Amino acid sequence: MRQDIKSSVPLPGFDVRHGDDQPRDGQAFTPPVKLDIRHVSFRYGDEPALTDVSLPIYANKVTALIGPSGCGKSTLLRVLNRMPDLYEDQHVEGEVLLDGVDILGHDIDVLTLRRRVGMVTQKPSPFPMSIYDNVAIGMRLNEELTPTELDARVEDALRRAALWEEVRDILKDDAQSLSGGQQQRLCLARTMAVRPEVILLDEPCSALDPISTAKIEATIEGLKPVSTIVIVTHNLQQAARIADYTAFLYLGSLIEFGPTEQVFENSVDERTSRYVTGRMG
Repeated sequence: MRQDIKSSVPLPGFDVRHGDDQPRDGQAFTPPVKLDIRHVSFRYGDEPALTDVSLPIYANKVTALIGPSGCGKSTLLRVLNRMPDLYEDQHVEGEVLLDGVDILGHDIDVLTLRRRVGMVTQKPSPFPMSIYDNVAIGMRLNEELTPTELDARVEDALRRAALWEEVRDILKDDAQSLSGGQQQRLCLARTMAVRPEVILLDEPCSALDPISTAKIEATIEGLKPVSTIVIVTHNLQQAARIADYTAFLYLGSLIEFGPTEQVFENSVDERTSRYVTGRMG
């Protein structure tokens, strides 16, 4: 049975005036879809975590996934990166189309997929190597760069992750010696360095101070011309600041999806309204 989703998704005749979206010749403008999530369900063993979730992820936009703890936000993010493949007791049904190709298909090269769809997890996971090598490893595996080009790309990624000034003189040090917040920004730099088409962020600012958080949010905004961003966040103010579109999940189901301003200021489902106004935790 399909879920009853109340949506403010841009449809023909819906005038979207959000961010850079502008009507063309009197018609509503809808950005192209980068990831098309179709009827995705997920279960841990026999325990369902997602039920019939469908929504578009628009290209070169930021989409926030919000909802109470345990509602399926991070689970959905992991499906987009094929992380359940690593566990025998995790099962996914449905389709996720990346540029029209189902990435859940058996014939998909998962390593290639993860180069195109990068992910930064909530818990930082630096590799047991130097700070420099953490950022450079993906480029070394996938590109042929001169040492000068590699140095420039590493510096650029660290700058965009608001970490360069803190580590520029200790690039040879063990990455695991960094603080938790620094490790999170290093993992973000490592993901950005290979320039993925889609970046999945699971609570990327949860361990950061307000100044670093503001820098990361500016980085996310700056990535939109080259990447599509999906971010899981419990920080509703953050979602309101940086997301072009917002999806509200509750008990494993998608309740509402649409332009962020619409979802926050004129929700069409009472549950969404209660959550974004703090009346439901």
